[in-house]
Amino acid sequence: MNPHREFLNREDCILLLVDIQKVMLDPCEGKDRLVKNAGGLIAAAELFKIPVIFSEHNSEKLGAFLPELTGKVSSPTILNKLEFSCFQNEGLARAMARTGRRTLLLAGLETHVCIFHTGADALRLGYTVHVAVDAVASRSGLNREVGLRRLEQAGAVISSTEMMVYELLERCGTEEFRAALPLLKIL
Repeated sequence: MNPHREFLNREDCILLLVDIQKVMLDPCEGKDRLVKNAGGLIAAAELFKIPVIFSEHNSEKLGAFLPELTGKVSSPTILNKLEFSCFQNEGLARAMARTGRRTLLLAGLETHVCIFHTGADALRLGYTVHVAVDAVASRSGLNREVGLRRLEQAGAVISSTEMMVYELLERCGTEEFRAALPLLKIL
């Protein structure tokens, strides 16, 4: 199976939002775009009943995940880590495995560090990985691009927030489509 040819299946997806913490977000290029699109991914996940997991990197020193994003989920799963890869953290790896889902929708910080490590580990573990290119960032554009290129070479699908939402919708003319219209208009 070539994951680049397959459409997203909402029953198999997990949304993983990595380390969107103010102290790490502030120096990043495209931070406003990232927050808007991460919020869009959360709204879509809520609409399609896709589990959402948040990771915080060393929250004791770097602070909490952005509350304006975690507040969009009724009972958020927020787990702290020191590892760059979420899959190297036992709690996060267990939380993702417990869902029984094998397609990872990935967004957050920083593209060339925690997003790359997490995506590469997920691929090694047999997950299909879709990276929302408009919902990841790094402090430098070059590092963001290198991180995305490495992930794509490793087998990740490079996508966008809007593309993911349309794939999950599959069609117009449904109640879900009408519910998603306000979201689609801001993406």
